[in-house]
Amino acid sequence: MRRSVLALGFVGLGVATALWATSPARAQQADEVVRFRITNPGQALYKVAVPKGIGDGTSAQLLQEVVSNDLALSGFFKVLDPTSFVADLAKEGLDVAIDSWRPVGAEAVIKAHPQLVGGDLTIEFRLYELVKGDKPVLTKSYRASAQEPRKLAHLFAGEVVRYFTGEDTFFGSQIAFARGSGAHQEVAVMDWDGAGVHTVTGNGSQNILPSWHPSGGSLLYTSFVRESPDLWMVAAGGGKPRRISTRSGLNTGGVFAPDGSKLALTLSFEGNSEIYLLTPGGDIVKRLTNNPGIDSSPTWSPDGSQIAFVSDRHGSPQIWKMPAGGGNPVKLTHKGGYNQEPSWSPKPVNGKTVIAFSGRDEKGTFDIFTVDPATQELARLTENRGSNSHPSWAPNGRALVYKSSRGGLYAATFDGKTERQVYRGAAEGPVWGPMPKP
Repeated sequence: MRRSVLALGFVGLGVATALWATSPARAQQADEVVRFRITNPGQALYKVAVPKGIGDGTSAQLLQEVVSNDLALSGFFKVLDPTSFVADLAKEGLDVAIDSWRPVGAEAVIKAHPQLVGGDLTIEFRLYELVKGDKPVLTKSYRASAQEPRKLAHLFAGEVVRYFTGEDTFFGSQIAFARGSGAHQEVAVMDWDGAGVHTVTGNGSQNILPSWHPSGGSLLYTSFVRESPDLWMVAAGGGKPRRISTRSGLNTGGVFAPDGSKLALTLSFEGNSEIYLLTPGGDIVKRLTNNPGIDSSPTWSPDGSQIAFVSDRHGSPQIWKMPAGGGNPVKLTHKGGYNQEPSWSPKPVNGKTVIAFSGRDEKGTFDIFTVDPATQELARLTENRGSNSHPSWAPNGRALVYKSSRGGLYAATFDGKTERQVYRGAAEGPVWGPMPKP
């Protein structure tokens, strides 16, 4: 890829803060909230301090880590370095002394008080906006098993984001991926931040390309357990799998439509690699592509009306889109000699949805790019961070997960500016799942 075309840097979507207040007195009103709006590049993220909580030490440390990580990857906040804090945390307790937090640049402070009560864990969280004084603007109390501090941390971090933005988050979601390498790969599931990794296949074969049912209750994947690449489905928590498509040749890249009523799949039983629509039970509804080139890797638009896919019908793999019922395809990428693995954002950010994909640059390195399916505008999300591939969007469209040559899986904000390693070890084909139902 020519650097002049695709080395576009990060998506230009900064975050600024705006007060719905016209005077200091008005800013103190309890019903006034600092709301975020998407503005021009270069605007500062909202600065939040997350000190270690008081109370049970082990839980307090974990709560600080989980809440900080969630907010940092939300795309709205800059989480301040705890080593910079000058406040007397023991003296403050759950309160705040505003003059101790302003010197470090904090605009908000989050406090937590975890306590063990019998076999349960109780936590009181408080959020302070320093512009509004020393009274909390958000207080939440939770009680759950002592084994669930992470869950409670995700819940409160989500409340913080909703308080400021009104948006849902991905903090309670999970990521599926193929764990291992070569002929021995198992489908595994973990929390989005890498906690709770568990295997859901376990047949000792090669199990690859997982994808989620929209309900989050099950996963499609391709397995060679019976030597041929067949499409299988298994409960997200593991269990007895069942075969969905066992046609000769390829049965790969199965993805459910957003409403779960059908799935798109790459099949080659008719001699060429083409994309088909199937019922959830595996019956063919329709063949969608018919071209001598190789067509693969379907991904659905959020409303289910279109499918993006990879095709080399013009000589090299590029990203295309077509109506979900078939029809004339439109080529979306025209630069670069090898573009693959499209993932359509499930929700709009800044008023539009985009398709993430991995593309090979002039150095032979794969990186993550996006293309706007309406304008075909390209943006580059990763650069000079090793080779990165197989992007998948968080359910709210504000983050991505991808494989990296640096080792394992990484999650990043939708603009690529903030990044975290979420899994270490051999991993392939990560796919971000939906938020669980309340």
